[in-house]
Amino acid sequence: MYSLLTGTLLLCAATSQAEPATYDLPTLIDRALEHNAEILESRAKVAEARATQRQARGAFVLPRLRLESYGGLTPDAKGDVFNPPSDTSGVRALGPFARAQLEFVQPLYTFGRLTHLHRAAEAGVSAQQAELADSRGEIIHQVKELYYGILLAQDLTSLARRLRDELATWEDEVTLDNPDIPVSAPYKLQLALLELENRSAQLENGLRFARSALVWKTGLSEADDFVLADELSPTDTALPSIEELHSRGLQQRPEWRHLQAGLAARHAQEQAARSAYYPQVFLSGGIRYAVAPGRTDQHNPFVKDEFNLFNGGVFLGLRQSFEWDMLGADLDKARAKRLQLEALQTTAAQGIRVDIRRAYDEYHASTREVATALKARNLTREWLQLAQDEYELEPGSVKELVSAFEALATSEESYYRALHRDHLALAELERAIGGPVNP
Repeated sequence: MYSLLTGTLLLCAATSQAEPATYDLPTLIDRALEHNAEILESRAKVAEARATQRQARGAFVLPRLRLESYGGLTPDAKGDVFNPPSDTSGVRALGPFARAQLEFVQPLYTFGRLTHLHRAAEAGVSAQQAELADSRGEIIHQVKELYYGILLAQDLTSLARRLRDELATWEDEVTLDNPDIPVSAPYKLQLALLELENRSAQLENGLRFARSALVWKTGLSEADDFVLADELSPTDTALPSIEELHSRGLQQRPEWRHLQAGLAARHAQEQAARSAYYPQVFLSGGIRYAVAPGRTDQHNPFVKDEFNLFNGGVFLGLRQSFEWDMLGADLDKARAKRLQLEALQTTAAQGIRVDIRRAYDEYHASTREVATALKARNLTREWLQLAQDEYELEPGSVKELVSAFEALATSEESYYRALHRDHLALAELERAIGGPVNP
């Protein structure tokens, strides 16, 4: 009884383990974004840009605040300049010594240099975030291509198997021994079966490759068995006007956001280079403390004592660079970099509009293709039904039945491929505008 119960539990466990996991498109996209190396690299670049931004922000308040402290041993020395030690041998006992020094610098007025550098750092973060969004969009598009490619391969494989099985049911009846069957009918049937079998093998190979590619892209294990949650169906998406898509594309497109952030950074860097011509006003100071118990503290202001002291001060400073050629070269270089990006701005906007128009027209064409393919599919099914009815009444019309099956195979495959192109066209349009068509 115990062994029977154990065997039942093991069987149930094995059955539950063999159950394939089901993944929908959003889940696979999330997995791909989590495991993709390009995304991880882009995130690291964003973190690096944020660190640069923190450095620029830290330059406003006490960019220099340092404490140095050290200690050791020093020879004892008792007395002063009027009462020197009587021991002139130079060999004296050693005593402890400690020193600490605190320094600070606080900018007061930099003629906008620090402000412009901080703005450039902020724009650098925005640029890296746009680059991350571009990488994310590319990965999402690739996962969609693989996902819908697998759905297409699954539907076509199932279609080939179904048609082959249906044709095989007439294989025993359509023979050369049957006097009611034309001589060419058996050969036509066998050729159709061979074509479907060959087509089925090709589709299965393509399906295995597409699944492997999706496993690699999403970080799944090769040993994991999985099924997709969706099936190919018409997208049926209501599109906004082309003008609205153009406007959204210029707001959402990662390339455009990256360009705008780059322009902001270049402009801020140019202004910072111009501010370098002006003086930098700052406040500086510090506190110093040193103690050596084995040495007499000297109170004579004309005697320098580095072992016993406590002093400090605050100073107003001004730093001015007179390296006009170097400063002018830096300014010209910053201006040239800004002009380079400004030259790309107009053509980039035009390119985005052309890209959106192309994707918009292709999606409309794909929806019309789906409608046409659906009509052809329905007509072919009606033809097949008539051919089957005619074959039941007149077996000699088997060639018409085989031809109808071949036409059905062609129309069904055309319909599934039209659905596949419809989904890819919508994905391409979403990539062109930098986000979903209907948020």
